[in-house]
This record gives sequence, structure tokens and C-alpha cells, in this order.
Amino acid sequence: MTEETAGGLEFPCDYPVKAMVRTGPDAHDQVLEAVARHATLSDADTVRVRASRNGRFESLTITVKADSRDQLERVYAELRALDVVVMML
Repeated sequence: MTEETAGGLEFPCDYPVKAMVRTGPDAHDQVLEAVARHATLSDADTVRVRASRNGRFESLTITVKADSRDQLERVYAELRALDVVVMML
């Protein structure tokens, strides 16, 4: 059974969660732990990392298996609470 939202997403689906973080020794771990508490990581290309030009920031794209809009909102709420996260898309 699929659920459709106003944004046109049909659940369940693979959904890319994107976060810009300050580069640091445990930044990736913090983000991955926060996402994993609410969603199952997708198998293919689960995590992609891209450094900024000056190396102070990194862009993380984590593909998750999303079951509902509520679930995605919980993921983003937890990411917003992390000090290492600068912005999310």
C-alpha cells in the first residue's frame, strides 16, 4: 500500500536526506546515528560525502527507505538538533 503526500511522494520510497555539516572527527557518526534512529538506510549508494572547497564543511547525502512523511519529519527534526549540522535540504 502506498501513501501519497502533497509533494507527490509515494511511500515507501528511497529518499535522499541531505545535510551540510562542519568537518570534524565525529560529524559523520552523529548524523548517521541520528538518521538510523528513525529510518533504514538504503542499500545502494547509502552515504555520499562531498567536501567544500576550503574543507571546513562537508555535504552528506544519506539515502533512506522512507515509509511516511512523519518519519522524514522526525529525521529532519533530530538533524536540526545537532550542533554539527549547518543546514539541510
